[in-house]
Amino acid sequence: MKRLCPTIQELLAFDAVARYESMTTAAGVLCISVSGISKQLAGLETFVGKPLLRKKGRGVELTAAGREYWTKISPSLRTIESATVEAMAGESGAGVLTLASAPTFLTKWLIPKLTDFRRRHSGATFSFNQHLGVGAAHAFDIDAAIRYGDGRWPDVISDYITGREFVCIYSPELLKHGKRLRDVRELLTYTLLHHEEAQGAWQAWAEHYGLEEIQILSGPRFVQYSAIIQAVLSGLGVGLVPRIFVEDELQGGQAVVFGDPIDVDQGHYLCYNAKRLERPVFSAFRDWLLEQGAAPGHQLTCPADR
Repeated sequence: MKRLCPTIQELLAFDAVARYESMTTAAGVLCISVSGISKQLAGLETFVGKPLLRKKGRGVELTAAGREYWTKISPSLRTIESATVEAMAGESGAGVLTLASAPTFLTKWLIPKLTDFRRRHSGATFSFNQHLGVGAAHAFDIDAAIRYGDGRWPDVISDYITGREFVCIYSPELLKHGKRLRDVRELLTYTLLHHEEAQGAWQAWAEHYGLEEIQILSGPRFVQYSAIIQAVLSGLGVGLVPRIFVEDELQGGQAVVFGDPIDVDQGHYLCYNAKRLERPVFSAFRDWLLEQGAAPGHQLTCPADR
């Protein structure tokens, strides 16, 4: 029976050339000669029946067919690499973790903490994919997704991490007279900044202060909390954000809390398929992540306004 798959040598050569757009560099990475690379590429193009690469100056580039083909086979090659590393590592907790994450959570909360995980599991490495948008299905080629919402997504386990506590913040730059906001009616004279996926947060805040919902509906919408935080720091308005994202700004005095924190029914969740727990490196990461989320947060040194 005729095989319907190229050899692994051909695929690895093609993958390396596609990544580096250089036959010489690819040959060095794979520790073979340039003529060896050329032979593997010629065999692959003969197998698929069309050109996958073309010359570009002193290097090469993918043809349209080549780019489509590489886009489809590249994740599988990364999976093979990851599986091989894990097989070699046994039960040591080594391996590649492929995650999709809400952007602000990744940059403001997770990445600063990853040194601790790497210290405990030095053989683990991370690959971060594009985060999953609202309504997007769980991707098959990731170990887990860190998503923002109410924890209800189909066909996955959703473990709550952190992020339900919200604080209303503003910048000292917002107030020309240099005094702090003391009255909710004064606060409502400023622009309120909203997150597209957390409309319920401002509603809960309004209920806490006995306000009508219509009083807090107006204001620009943002898709990332990092943008809201930057807008607040720039004096563009008042934001309602998860406390975990602004602890540094509060400690440093760039932002000030108005009133009391509130709890909302949304937060950040680790979403995954149950079979992923069979991977020692993922199981270790999950335990560590939930431990970090449950740890007491930093105490705010700047007092909230009353």
